This record gives sequence, C-alpha cells and structure tokens, in this order.
Amino acid sequence: MKNPPAAATVFGLRLDALFGALAMPSVLFAALFMLRSGWPGNAASMGVFLSPALTEQAALVLTALCWIAFGFLFNRLCSALLWRGILPRAGVQVPGMLVTLVEILVWVVTVGIIVAGVFGQSVTALLATSTVLIGVAGFALQKMIADFFAGIALSLERPFSIGDWLQLDQGGPVGKVVEFGWRSTRIVTPEDLMIVIPNGRLAERAFTNYSRPHRHFRDRIQITLPYDVTTHQGQRILLGAVNQIDEIASLPGKPVVTIAEYDSRGVVWVLLYSVPDRHRLMALRFLVHQNILRNLHYAGVEIPVQTQEIRVRRSAPSSDASGGVVRLLRQSALFADLTATETDELAQAATQQICHTGEPILKQGNPGTSLFVLNEGLLGVWMVNAAGKDTQIGQIQPGEFFGELSLLTGEPRGATVIPITDCLVTEIGKQAMSKLLEARPELAESLSRALAGRQAANQRSMALAGPVEAERESAARQLLGRMRAFFNLGKS
Repeated sequence: MKNPPAAATVFGLRLDALFGALAMPSVLFAALFMLRSGWPGNAASMGVFLSPALTEQAALVLTALCWIAFGFLFNRLCSALLWRGILPRAGVQVPGMLVTLVEILVWVVTVGIIVAGVFGQSVTALLATSTVLIGVAGFALQKMIADFFAGIALSLERPFSIGDWLQLDQGGPVGKVVEFGWRSTRIVTPEDLMIVIPNGRLAERAFTNYSRPHRHFRDRIQITLPYDVTTHQGQRILLGAVNQIDEIASLPGKPVVTIAEYDSRGVVWVLLYSVPDRHRLMALRFLVHQNILRNLHYAGVEIPVQTQEIRVRRSAPSSDASGGVVRLLRQSALFADLTATETDELAQAATQQICHTGEPILKQGNPGTSLFVLNEGLLGVWMVNAAGKDTQIGQIQPGEFFGELSLLTGEPRGATVIPITDCLVTEIGKQAMSKLLEARPELAESLSRALAGRQAANQRSMALAGPVEAERESAARQLLGRMRAFFNLGKS
C-alpha cells in the first residue's frame, strides 16, 4: 500500500490549511460586497427580501464578521510564518507567552476597530464606564496581575529556558524548568517533585541558573584534614581523587585545590571541579567523596573530629614512613603469604619519593629491577600500540602496585607510567626481595601464582581474552622458572 503524497507547503504552512484559513474571510467579504452593491439586480430589488434598515444592519454585522475573520487569519499567518517558520529556522526559541500576548493584542485591536469603526461607538466612553469594575477586579487580583506582568518581563528578558536548572534563593529548592506559564513557572526536583513558583517571586528575588552561560559548572567540596598533612600531600590526595573520574577530567577547566581557613580540628581544604550538568551533580559528588575516602585510607590519614588534646612538641618530630607501606603490603594479594615480620622487613627496606606531574616514573622497554606502590596521587599507564603510537590504556590509583614483573623476573618495563598529578610512590628493590626469598624460597611459588593472576586481570581490563585456568597455571610455572633464575634460587 502506497503512502499518501505529502501536502504542499508555502513558508511552512500547508496549502490546504492556508485555503481553509482564507475561506472564511473570502465568503464573508463576498457576501458583504453583494449586500452593499445590491447584486444581482439593484438596491430596489434587494428590498423585496430585506428592508433598507435590515439591509444596513446586516451589512454592519457582515463587516464585523469580516474583521473577526481577518484577525483570525492574521494570527494563523503569524503562527505559520513567524512562530513556527522563520524564527525557529533562524535558531530563535519563541516563548509561548509571547505568542499568546501577540494573539491577545491582535484581538484587542480587532475589537476596537469593530466597536469604533464599524458600529461608531466611542471606545473612551466604553472604557470610562468600566473603570470602576476594572479597579475592583484589579484590587482583588493584584497578585495575579503582578505575576502576569512579571511573566511578560521574564519572557522578554529570557534569563532561563525550558530545560534549565534553577535554584531559588541561597539553599532553596533546585529543579529543572519544565513549564513556563503566564502566572507561574514549574520545576521538577531531582526527587521527582514538582514545585510551582509564581513568576512574581522569580522576578523579585535572586535565583541561580546552573545552565547559563554553559551547561557545565564548578562544584565545591570542603573537607578538613589534620595539621600534619602537608600542602603537597593534600593536593595529591584531593586532585588524585577527582582526576580518576573521566567524566570530570574531560571537561574544560582543571580541578583546583585551595585552603579556606584553619580551625580547631585542622586545615579546611576546598576542592573545585567541573560538572557536566546539574543533573549529574549528586552522582559525581558521591564518586569524588568515595575516591577521597579511599585515598585518605591508603595515605594513612584520618579525618579529624572535634576533640581536646594536649600535645608535647618534640624538637625533631619523626614520621613513620614505613607504616603506610606495611598497610599497603598487607592488603595486596601479591604479598598475602608474607608473615608480619617479613612484611615489616620489606617495608623497612622500601624507599619513598615524590614524582611530579608529567615526569615519567617508568618507560616502556627500559630495564628495571624494582616494584612501585602508589601511596598518593594518580598515575596514567601508556603503551606503544601496533601503529607505533603511545596510547593510554589505564590508570593506577592509590594502593595499587606496578612494575612487579621487572622486580620478580628482571624483564624490561612493559609500559610507560606518567603521573597525572603529583604523586607519592614507594619503591621496593631487588635486594630487599632477594633477602626475603633466600630466607624462604617457597614464597617464589605463591608470588608466581599471584603474578599470573594479576596478569590475567590486566588482560581483562585491556579487553583481551583472559587465559583459562590451565593457561594460567602454565603462565605461573613459567614465571616461577624465571624468578628462580633471576634470584638464583635453584630448583625445588
């Protein structure tokens, strides 16, 4: 079955609709012409059907109907040519209130022409007789009238549009504009609740438009950290937390960390970062808080609470640098079989260093005999693809290890690791690991299994086919052989 042909249009107005709009004024004008001219015949012949007085009254009525038909036609043409034609094609969003206001003005002018021009009545006298009624109605409906004119002002100024996110007053309700009417504006909150706001209230009070001048905007998180957290450490913890989120990191404007004040609990830090849309604010803010708590945990930093304490200052305060390393080693599957003493010894032999943004820690293909653990900050992992181009394949977050294959087998670095933010990393060298394996050679087997599992996880994260169990066991045996050769452990 064929589809019916599309209707022809002129300036966006269908021809059948155009002919329908012209039909009424055309018929009325023809009837008025016939009545005025006395056609067919002459005026005397028309008197057979109508008296001269009735003929004149009929002519007045037809004239009034013609003006009404022309007012209707004018509104239809404005709707087709302007409101739904030229202006939308030019990218101008026409407020519905402006369309209704123009239609009302057209009908007011039409009624004035009919009253004064057709029936010869004084418009001034008509307005004078209704002054008392207008005053009474205006006093009774003054609030509604104020909202009406406030809606007109907002429609002309257009400080917001349908789909924008507004917040009325500081700390007031936040919602998305879904309807803008004559008397009120309706917003829907993130909890799916509709709030009706009178236009007068919007016109007389300050409100925040989260969607202007851009859809993205800056969010602010404030957190208090202990006084013993240095400025560099605070930046690594907070910037690392927010840069882990791709949706935020891809937006214009880099995250900014600053200090707001000092209070009895510690230093009040402020984190500023971009959010793509007000609708995503709560979800992204939760992810940022989640990453902050995670980074604080791995950095060994506790959020201070309101307490009273007495401190005795020492001349040279010491810091337990290995405490955080011990905690990370105990939470790692790679070193899960180490005893507490072995973990402490390995942590004591580790060294820590600050790595600055953009300065590579490891380079793909370079030799290496050490393992690294990220304490604070955020790292990017890059590899050279088949086309010979460096491609970022992932990120390393606080608490994660990297470079372990070079430490345990002596193989060259398999990827390039570059700090996205300033970072604090801990390095464990071959000498410390060799001492551990010489004391307990059976650890090599458990380390090889953990290393094979970690390689399988890396393959899955890179969307590669992970090895089946038999292949994983084979990989573990191969890694075990390379470890024994690298550390001169001999065969078991």
